[in-house]
Amino acid sequence: MIVVSSATSNTGSAVAEALLAAGHRIRVLGRDLDRLRRFVERGAEAAEVRTDDPHSLREAFADAREAFVMLAPGLIPGSGDFPAFQRRVINAHRQALVGLDGLTRIVGLSGWAANHAGARGPVWGLRPFEEALDTLTGVEVIHLRAGWFMENTLPMIDEVRATGTTRGLIPGDLPLPAIATADIGAVAAALLTGRREAGAGTLELQGPRDITLNEVTAAIGRAVGRPGARYERIDAATMRRGLLAAGFSPHMADGTIDMTVDVAERRIAMTRPRDAETAAPTTFEEFLARVVNRTPEPLRVSPPAGRS
Repeated sequence: MIVVSSATSNTGSAVAEALLAAGHRIRVLGRDLDRLRRFVERGAEAAEVRTDDPHSLREAFADAREAFVMLAPGLIPGSGDFPAFQRRVINAHRQALVGLDGLTRIVGLSGWAANHAGARGPVWGLRPFEEALDTLTGVEVIHLRAGWFMENTLPMIDEVRATGTTRGLIPGDLPLPAIATADIGAVAAALLTGRREAGAGTLELQGPRDITLNEVTAAIGRAVGRPGARYERIDAATMRRGLLAAGFSPHMADGTIDMTVDVAERRIAMTRPRDAETAAPTTFEEFLARVVNRTPEPLRVSPPAGRS
């Protein structure tokens, strides 16, 4: 049995889809059984869990041989103490997974922010999550440190359609190691099933090439009939006002800005060169072609916290 946690997230659902397509027996976990129905209709088992509840997680992971796990949700806009919530999630997963009979391999979704020991904001918990999983004995643990999610651009599509402009704190010419969550899911599924071997430790993942927000905006403009669309860089105060207006608590707004500044100033960065092991195939143009007519979801940040 392969257990996939947070199966309604972008990455978790990609892992589940890849495993089901290959005919594997899986159990999907999530906070709402109704949202898991599409997997059940294809033969998956489903379990309703809270990511910070070790008891429901322990029951859901029972009889797992392989497990995909992630720190979710990756963002709670109204939170007043997000690190405290992440600590509860981390502790719950360790309690749920420790000493499980038959568990041989864990693939954990992390992110490129875990490369920076001082990561702040919503991505603070990634490295502590990795460290907690590494304390488990008798099980191989692989951490997927994925780059900047292409799904972060979904809200930009509506912005460009409406105004021809997108705005953000990251410099428009900063190369970003963008990757589609579908590619992360495919790699995770291959690792879980043994079709790909990586060995315990970390595996960085990024798309076929870096892309800048100037390029992202121009590509979206071409796709939605807004030639000449442009990206405008804003300052932290402007971004904070926008986040507060969107319903973020001051705590989450400040944390999101801190995280974004760490990306903008290159403290959060990939540590390995792009090569056959770290590169995924989907280009941003291919990703955009798949989603351009999809209704954007609320503002999201990288990773899942994304993941996404």
